[in-house]
Amino acid sequence: MEKLNQDQESALNFWKEEIADSFFFQIHRMKRAIFRKTNALMIESGITLQLEQLPLLMILRHKGLSQRELSDKTMRDKSSILRSISALEKKNLVAVVKDKIDKRKNIVSLTEEGFIMAKEIRSLMKRAEDEVMSVFSPKERIEALNVVKSYADKLETL
Repeated sequence: MEKLNQDQESALNFWKEEIADSFFFQIHRMKRAIFRKTNALMIESGITLQLEQLPLLMILRHKGLSQRELSDKTMRDKSSILRSISALEKKNLVAVVKDKIDKRKNIVSLTEEGFIMAKEIRSLMKRAEDEVMSVFSPKERIEALNVVKSYADKLETL
């Protein structure tokens, strides 16, 4: 019994010292809360996409891009991008065509259905963000956004 209590105390100390005070873990908790709300809203709306596919739809709302450009913008490897594009293409959300100038490149663009879904997802993401951030006062929300944006900007220069 005493050994069990020591093990539990050891695990609690590990939690306090190693995880709870970790910046990465706290960011992960925030991300998890946002994703949980976004997933719930997507399920409620009947949208059956994987979370890693969402950035592609959001990026492609503005213009078609090559697979390489999508890989660079999302900071994902080529094979991961290809899997997502293939899944989106099967759902008729994106179209892939050869670049007219450089035949080695494939250009990925939203279909009309993809564009409509991207708009709907953007609306759901905004709603999820508003619901998650509602625990903050308007001033805290602005401060939190500025701090997180500042951190992200600095970390991108590494």
